[in-house]
Amino acid sequence: MKKIILGLSVLLSLGTFAKEKYQVEVEPAVKFNQSILSDYNSQIEKEVSRIYSKEEMFGIMNKMMKGVSAGSQKDGENQIKEIMGSFFGEDYFSKMMDTMYKYYKIDIEKIDYINGEKAYVKVKLGFPVNTDEMSIDKMFEKSEEMLKKMNEAFKKKTGKTMEEYQKSISQNDEKAIKKYFKIMGEIQIEIMDEEMAKMTKNGKYVGRKEILEANKKNEKWVIENPNFGY
Repeated sequence: MKKIILGLSVLLSLGTFAKEKYQVEVEPAVKFNQSILSDYNSQIEKEVSRIYSKEEMFGIMNKMMKGVSAGSQKDGENQIKEIMGSFFGEDYFSKMMDTMYKYYKIDIEKIDYINGEKAYVKVKLGFPVNTDEMSIDKMFEKSEEMLKKMNEAFKKKTGKTMEEYQKSISQNDEKAIKKYFKIMGEIQIEIMDEEMAKMTKNGKYVGRKEILEANKKNEKWVIENPNFGY
């Protein structure tokens, strides 16, 4: 049976859906009034926000790193934290993830109610990447630009260039070496934030689309065991 976009009750709520910027489709046999439909949409929105939360993104990274951590008692996420933390400070990993997540776009494109118990949710994910700078020449040029920025920021923080600082400390001075890498970590996050803000402003996003299955259980819509393809 051909799908319809909502129905008579939907005409009353088109303003709401337009404001939410996603399409809602309902099979003709499914009878939802405006109030129920709005409530169901809100529940599904919360579920999408939950599964794409920062905490869940940590979990996805952990799954991706399972191979790295094979044979180890520590999981992949903790390994990354420890490696980065040993160089750039204990809070480096969380600050980096906070910065990245800030620019992560999660948009619902469509909710398709198959029946009163099941719906498919089409989600568009995006992350700022400047594809104009993906060539070898551009990447080399960008790396030189980044190095220059890091040197300038480092000198502003310490009064010395990175090279000058390295020469001024002993290789056995663990405290000074830790300070060097901690400052480097702070600068990296600052530059990453600045670059992502610039790409976001210019609309430089790449991403993917995913279709999630939502089911109504105990009168609540839930998305269980989403397959992210990782």
